[in-house]
Amino acid sequence: MESSVHVHEHSSRGGGKPSRAKKTVTQKDIARALGISRGTVDRALHGRAGISTAVKERILSTAKSLGYAPNKFAQLLVTGKKITIAMITPSDPFWVRVHEGANSYLSELGEWLLRVTWYETTVHDPEREVALFQEALEARVDGIGIAPSDPDLLTPWIDRAVRSGIPVVTLNTDAPESDRIVFIGQDSAVAGRVAAELLAKFLLGRGRVAIIAGFKNVLVHKLRMDAFRDAIAKDYAGVAIGEIYESHDSDSEPYEIARAIFRAGIAVDGIYLTTGTGIGALGRALKEIGVAGTVKVVCFDFLADTLELLKDGTVSASIGEDPYSQGYQSVKALYNYITDRRKPDGPALYTRMDIGLRANIDLLGY
Repeated sequence: MESSVHVHEHSSRGGGKPSRAKKTVTQKDIARALGISRGTVDRALHGRAGISTAVKERILSTAKSLGYAPNKFAQLLVTGKKITIAMITPSDPFWVRVHEGANSYLSELGEWLLRVTWYETTVHDPEREVALFQEALEARVDGIGIAPSDPDLLTPWIDRAVRSGIPVVTLNTDAPESDRIVFIGQDSAVAGRVAAELLAKFLLGRGRVAIIAGFKNVLVHKLRMDAFRDAIAKDYAGVAIGEIYESHDSDSEPYEIARAIFRAGIAVDGIYLTTGTGIGALGRALKEIGVAGTVKVVCFDFLADTLELLKDGTVSASIGEDPYSQGYQSVKALYNYITDRRKPDGPALYTRMDIGLRANIDLLGY
């Protein structure tokens, strides 16, 4: 699926002494320094014929010493070439809001300047992600955004892209040892601790909890799971963690997991689901078993099923991760880097973390 995204960016600065902007070195400045025509400089900088090797080397050396950098935006205006960005993500309902955020960025630039192509897997599928990454590289895109399900497998490919001049942003889940320019998404460790505090308080500090991980080894789920377990062990001695299950971000597997738990006679007072996918199936199972509302459930995201289950009390709380901003900020970061080599302020840009309860879910605007 291919879509063009547009951006409207507003910025403001606080008070204080204004900084002096660094002068941009132009081709005209190079020509003036060497006492030659701008046309000759342009031919050298773009590798065109019509000048000698000695003159070309002299121009390139002067350009480097003056700090000349070609303006990507100006090049686009001249050539009419679009910036192309590949986004490699799953395609489950969560990612609809990510698409919306991406498609809202650069709204004033128009389709003539920027094109985003979505390369999608059905779920987190590392082998498929590698194949799609290779496809994006072969398409000679200008930038790549990816939700890497296996950081170890994807890191060499991310590094290869960056070394070849193609910036990479990770979103939703990270490859922290790679050369990606930034990670954009939830602080998953903090989210895991928040989930632990919520569920422990719903249980009044006592009870047994089952964990259903979307994927045990996908970093976003692993961080949420590990931080949850650490927080429970440290702060809530009366809460015990039982079996850890894996739902593979399936719409149906949580139903079978819940039925199996209670069929086996396992006492469970709370369930922690590290994803939003499959919450409808989990809620259906809890209602059929007759424990909906009695067994406390904490999960993630605000999909349609989640909203319904929050309102009827089956889900006690859900933690949002602002998928809209994940899409918006990913395209923004790539665009800024591609056009102006501007890097984000740090290695990670964490998105907003909303806590949805029955009492406030309508106010959150989902």
